[in-house]
Amino acid sequence: MDAAPPVSGEAPELEKKLEAVKLETEKTEAPQPANDASGSSKGSSVAASLREKPAGVLKTPIVDPVETSIPGTPTELTPEQEEKYAALLEIVKSWKEIPSTKGKEGPIIFGFDIEARPCLYLNPGRQNTEPSPRQVQHLVFMVERVVNLMVPGQETLALLINFKSSKSRSNTAPGLGQGKEVLNILQTHYPERLGRALIINIPWVVTAFFKLITPFIDPLTRQKLKFNDDMRQHVPPQQLWNEFHGDLEFEYDHEVYWPTLMKLCEEKHKEQHERWVKGGKHYGESENYIKGGSAPSVGSKVAAAPEEKTIPPAVPAPEPVAESLRYPSNGKTIYHRPLNRSRTQELSQASFAYLFGEMVSYAQKRVTGIQDLEKRLNVQGHPIGLKLLDMLLYREPPRTQTRPLNIIALLQFITTVLWRHLFSRPADALEKSSNPETPEEYMISDNEPVVNQYISVPKEMNQLNCAAFVAGIVEGVCDGAGFPARVTAHSVGKGEEGELWPGKTVFLVKFQPEVVEREAYLAKN
Repeated sequence: MDAAPPVSGEAPELEKKLEAVKLETEKTEAPQPANDASGSSKGSSVAASLREKPAGVLKTPIVDPVETSIPGTPTELTPEQEEKYAALLEIVKSWKEIPSTKGKEGPIIFGFDIEARPCLYLNPGRQNTEPSPRQVQHLVFMVERVVNLMVPGQETLALLINFKSSKSRSNTAPGLGQGKEVLNILQTHYPERLGRALIINIPWVVTAFFKLITPFIDPLTRQKLKFNDDMRQHVPPQQLWNEFHGDLEFEYDHEVYWPTLMKLCEEKHKEQHERWVKGGKHYGESENYIKGGSAPSVGSKVAAAPEEKTIPPAVPAPEPVAESLRYPSNGKTIYHRPLNRSRTQELSQASFAYLFGEMVSYAQKRVTGIQDLEKRLNVQGHPIGLKLLDMLLYREPPRTQTRPLNIIALLQFITTVLWRHLFSRPADALEKSSNPETPEEYMISDNEPVVNQYISVPKEMNQLNCAAFVAGIVEGVCDGAGFPARVTAHSVGKGEEGELWPGKTVFLVKFQPEVVEREAYLAKN
């Protein structure tokens, strides 16, 4: 848990640099933001001096987010995740020592986004070194420094990447091997640390790179990537670097920025270490507690554990009925879970890809053409939609637990609730046909259907779209809700080089005439 020190052998030089930095040593009484619960930071020389805005271009890090930046509500753990966390915590608390890390300069840490995440800037166009393992080491070192600067209640970071080329470097795309290595490190050793990745000025080379590396990206991580979005919608303009379309002028001066950042991180680490010692020196301590938040120390939970009375389990562990059948250690199977609690995904993406591939192969052996194959996939998805409608409505809160009563309410339910349940994200677009002769047609867009990602379609069947299975699910939901419709899947991606969404699919929902007539009658009355 020790903060990474500067490069070994450079301590005297670093001290000289720190002496050259003009920081006031007197304690100030600058007001703290609402989301900075650190009491000792108020009077600290480095943090208090950095809170004073200098005249001209800024050359030092930003200590606090703006007052309107509030950390989002953390996701509640499921009972299964709670059990895994408790087991992991017991292992961590048994550790006697943790190895320290060493590093040196790397990307820029600067400002906070609208949810108080520290911003880590990457500017490949300004890179003046060749790809090497040291670049990866620098990135890991800076991720550790970002963790030092996180405010209480926020445990994720915002990654801002500008792939704009420069005179010295036209190709800003990293190598595939280096990209896989960085992804492996972040996904394995820093799970759920990435809160948002904002990527702008993407050339076709980088687009091709992302296409190659997408299969290696975790599905949850992929949802956090935003390409060519308006940065000002994610980061307050007053704390956004003007090179990333912000209002703040910042100039990187290594002799000023680097020693100041190291001194600030060292100060933050010292405060967090003092709280860790005060809490009982527990490995696996609550990050919110260490940073001055309202969460209690893990030590207080350990002290209170012996006083708690052991409650016998309400349901005894069932005995195995066969030697080949195994039960979980807690004696509960999937059948013990209530319907309104199993909200998380139950199947990995690799398992889904294998099972869905087998479904397509099974249907392909008994068809005469592409239309027949898509029809069979549609039929396979229809009963799933009928059952999902009842289950998802049952899980809705009591105040919204009603069936959709009009077309718009039904389609909004499909594009939000149903899509989030199936793909952990809403649909990308919902549109109504602009043709006055077809008022019964609506279109749901999905930029990257998961059912098409691992299906290899031969050239002679390039018109096949396996998202017909999803169209069948949507059709089942419409029929079950009393809005009979015909739903088909259509590929609209052109597959051209550099295209952002080559696999984009539009689901055409065509309601029956009686549905449109009923809708018009209800609108008049």
